[in-house]
Amino acid sequence: MAKRSRQWRITDPTKVSTNWGARSVRWAWLELVLPFFAAALLVVFHMPQYLPRVFVESVTSPLAWVAWAVLGAVSGVMVFSGLLVAFFLLYSPIYLAGKAPMLVGRGGWIDRREIRFYGLCFVTLCVLLALLLWDWRWFVSAFLLVTGFAPTFWRALV
Repeated sequence: MAKRSRQWRITDPTKVSTNWGARSVRWAWLELVLPFFAAALLVVFHMPQYLPRVFVESVTSPLAWVAWAVLGAVSGVMVFSGLLVAFFLLYSPIYLAGKAPMLVGRGGWIDRREIRFYGLCFVTLCVLLALLLWDWRWFVSAFLLVTGFAPTFWRALV
């Protein structure tokens, strides 16, 4: 693969912490903003009395318009992140079932990082389903956290 600007590659698979090389500044903010936004949503979900007053009052001031615009923009990014998380979690059993012959020794070459990624997605799916069966509020909380930290998790796993 050609070396492009802002592209990083794995130099030593045994030392994962040194593989976190340069990243695009355009996407680096996701690893900072989304976890904080997910934590704020979690706080408001469990304790609605902490909802900022600007969202409760009428939308007459410019500050309220700016606050609603920022909330809408970050919520859109969060929803897109949630859709990506849901896709990978729901696709992981299908992927692992398709790779089952290769996992038991028959078949061709298999990428261990890919199997690790989909295996951890499958484990996360099972944990989320168990939380859904136990209490839907815990499921929503866990899914919000997974969605908020998704860019960091994907970067660490892949």
